[in-house]
Amino acid sequence: MPMDEVSPDRAVMIRLRARLAVVERAAWFGFAQAMRTEPDATVAYIEGERAKCAEGFGQRGWAADLTPAERKMLGAEVDSGLAQLIEDGREA
Repeated sequence: MPMDEVSPDRAVMIRLRARLAVVERAAWFGFAQAMRTEPDATVAYIEGERAKCAEGFGQRGWAADLTPAERKMLGAEVDSGLAQLIEDGREA
């Protein structure tokens, strides 16, 4: 396939990545606004979500279609992302 063409399979993946990027930017706007107006409440909410996710992916078995190792990885990635979100929000 020429370099200036995109295969149908890759096009699906690229469109999904673009949608994720749009959702991320929209969520970031809302989060940044919340950090400006109610920083303590916003951090408390995100910390609560971290706890819910740790329990959900750990003991409650969210994402039941994944293996335990995959759920553990997913839970760790979500937790890391939420922790980074708080850090980024404080810096912004």
